[in-house]
Amino acid sequence: MMRRFARIEPGRLEEIQARALDPVTLKMAWIAMSDEAEAQMTRLADDRPDLPIGVAFVDESGCPGWIGDNPSLHLHAPTPRGCWPRIHGLER
Repeated sequence: MMRRFARIEPGRLEEIQARALDPVTLKMAWIAMSDEAEAQMTRLADDRPDLPIGVAFVDESGCPGWIGDNPSLHLHAPTPRGCWPRIHGLER
């Protein structure tokens, strides 16, 4: 739903652009990318109904990826502590 009603204001683009951006072209590209992502998620859900919802998939080093592109990724379930940032290297 968001992809259809997202607004791209030409005035705002002028403030941040490093090159000429066409809001109509940008919106069309956004819709195409969104449609493709939705199709991939639907296809994966249909092919692998056993996969849980609301999880991430990571490689051996913990880097996230798309399970549809790399079936060797493993499940990384969310935890309450997982959503809080951590600062490493501070002495107490």
